[in-house]
Amino acid sequence: MARTLFTLDGIEALAEEIPAGKRELAGLMHSAWEDGTPMIPVGGGTKLHIGNIPQAASMVIRTTGLRGVVEYEPDNMTISALAGTTLAELQKTLESAGQFLPLDPPLPEQATLGGLVAANSSGAIRYRYGTLRDLLIGVKILLPDGTETKAGGKLVKNVTGYDMCKLYTGSFGTLGILTELTFKVQPIPESLATVLLEFSTFQDAHDASLVIMRVEFAPEALEIWNRRALESALQQSFRDAWYLLVRFGDVAPAVNWQLQRLHEIALDMQCSIVGGVGTEQTERVWRAMASAKESSSPGETSLLKCCTLHDGSPQVAVQLETIAKALGADLALFCHAGNNILYGRMDWEGEPVDTEALVRELLSLRALCRSKGGHMVVERIAPTVKRGLDVWGYDAPALDLMRKIKREFDPKALLNPGRFVGGI
Repeated sequence: MARTLFTLDGIEALAEEIPAGKRELAGLMHSAWEDGTPMIPVGGGTKLHIGNIPQAASMVIRTTGLRGVVEYEPDNMTISALAGTTLAELQKTLESAGQFLPLDPPLPEQATLGGLVAANSSGAIRYRYGTLRDLLIGVKILLPDGTETKAGGKLVKNVTGYDMCKLYTGSFGTLGILTELTFKVQPIPESLATVLLEFSTFQDAHDASLVIMRVEFAPEALEIWNRRALESALQQSFRDAWYLLVRFGDVAPAVNWQLQRLHEIALDMQCSIVGGVGTEQTERVWRAMASAKESSSPGETSLLKCCTLHDGSPQVAVQLETIAKALGADLALFCHAGNNILYGRMDWEGEPVDTEALVRELLSLRALCRSKGGHMVVERIAPTVKRGLDVWGYDAPALDLMRKIKREFDPKALLNPGRFVGGI
């Protein structure tokens, strides 16, 4: 009997390969293609909890053997690196020239560049700098049969045409395996600052965030977290129910001016500023916050991602609180207020949650998000629940086009079969 090396949502893989370079990876993929062997690409594994249960997982291919910076042009503000390079490694290289990739996803010491692009993973500072789709300017990728192709280039301004980089970003390894990526980077801000404002309701914090977004300055991040979320991230006690965190990054005079302006706005809104920290503490605090939503209790955990139009987020927040209370769960709520994305992490201890009741509540939340012009993705949940639930819940007209693209790139459906939207 073959030894099980890897399990994903209860599906066991019979082989796990870590190719040492692009040529070895291409040969491995070509053999799997010829044999009809399903493949699951894996980077650092930080986003493996996202997706439906795979239809098959005969071979896991880890890209961590493809590692290192290929080319760095500080004057052009671009960098190319192999897909198995971690974000923390890339940032260390960029730091030597006073630059950084403006990205703050969870677990940067573990997350690989290829995995981040495949999952389109980002964090709070997307409010100012955008997501990976906005930062990625070039890719090299191996198609399912091992054939190499590339898109984009190593210049910020590339030729016109369809931006294939955006097609691969967020495709969850269903179209090919990324081998090399090129990003545009930014100067490290001279000064950072974070201000914490407290509120008794999500609605009040949400209204304050809208006021701040209309002002003439541009924060790097604008977040609304409930007390449980903040306490779990910073390991200290807070007194109120909701907190608005505003982060600034710029040259020192600009940061100081924005801080002064924010204090004036807070006085006008009659809300309390309960804390503020400078550059060194801001870096430490936001590093801890970046991975907070991925933390979990020893018991069962569910992580829900809800997106709506601005006027819908307060209702979604209330619905998340109602669901957590009905299911006997503790709720940590994290909201990218500037981008209107809410994450609700529910933790249970003791008796397992009633699966049927949980599915009913999740479907009602999804319906609310849709009614508010958005959607809901179940990012983390027990495999027993996944078997009766489509975690993506995506059935828009674009799904037919996505299936056609999948058939064109992967006609044998060997890459991550069944895990993406619509069973792609």
